[in-house]
Amino acid sequence: MATNEHKNLANVVKSFHESLRHLCQQQGAQEAWKKHVKQRGRLKEYATAMHKLAQIWEDKDNTSKEGLEARSRIKWTIEFCLAYFYTELIYLEKRSREQRLLDSWTGFDCSQCRYMKNVPEKIKVLDVGSCFNPFAKVPYFEVTAVDLCPATDDVLQTDFLNVQIKSMENPKVGFENNTVTYLPTIYYECVVFSLLLEYMPSSEQRINCCSKAYELLRPEGILIIITPDSDHVGRNAALMKNWRYTLNCLGFMRIRFEKLPHITCLVFRKAIDPRISEKWSILHKESYMTFSLKIPQDSKSKTLAVPSRKKQKSAYSPEVILSRKMEDYPRVDL
Repeated sequence: MATNEHKNLANVVKSFHESLRHLCQQQGAQEAWKKHVKQRGRLKEYATAMHKLAQIWEDKDNTSKEGLEARSRIKWTIEFCLAYFYTELIYLEKRSREQRLLDSWTGFDCSQCRYMKNVPEKIKVLDVGSCFNPFAKVPYFEVTAVDLCPATDDVLQTDFLNVQIKSMENPKVGFENNTVTYLPTIYYECVVFSLLLEYMPSSEQRINCCSKAYELLRPEGILIIITPDSDHVGRNAALMKNWRYTLNCLGFMRIRFEKLPHITCLVFRKAIDPRISEKWSILHKESYMTFSLKIPQDSKSKTLAVPSRKKQKSAYSPEVILSRKMEDYPRVDL
């Protein structure tokens, strides 16, 4: 059973999210975010609450249902990464599947495919919205932990929505005074969004995050998304299918979906050729699907409704993405 401290901390987090959504409803997502990132006092209060909640959940003596469920998202992420890259070589299995798909489609071949030629001794992980760097002690990980307002000193500060992404011959993370100024393209084997996308007040901002993850990942790298979900398995099925469609449009293939108590774990792989996921999105699109990443809380805000067709097309709209040619994607030897 949750203690009073647990409930109070949870209320701080909940009210913080509601306040941001309310600000978004009043002023629009971009203006709301600009004001949000300047509220250093409230951000610090939120980070402290999240860290304390984690400490309660991660307490070694805490064998409560809540504690075990909280630890499960960290454990699940670690175990899948190890299975994908090392123990089960899932990345090779998915590579073969994508090659077979290309061979089965008229006019497609593997001549433009990009592969991960080697798996490093340590997986380079970008943990976005890290808070307290929960993966710091994993011996197989080389972690870049970032957060808008870090709770611990080993987490770098950055606004991921607006951080610069650079293409470099010798990739490295740029930072000054513990603040990230830029991140290198095609550098990470894994990007983790653990409870991150729900923090973003609009669908387009969530898509922006995922598009950046695509740029930062090496070919065949993975984006792990952990999203809160206390409903039964099929309750949000349509929502999750729409997420799959949208990330397919960005160049990802979904390779794992697992519902745990109170969370859903998703893994998206950067396809060896973006045409694979784009064609999949066309072949499997259903009538209700739109290019969006909505969450249940969006229905509470009029501002977060699907935008009118009269509005200017987003840079992340499916029409823009699917119109790209192969030469629009950077080619590098890894």
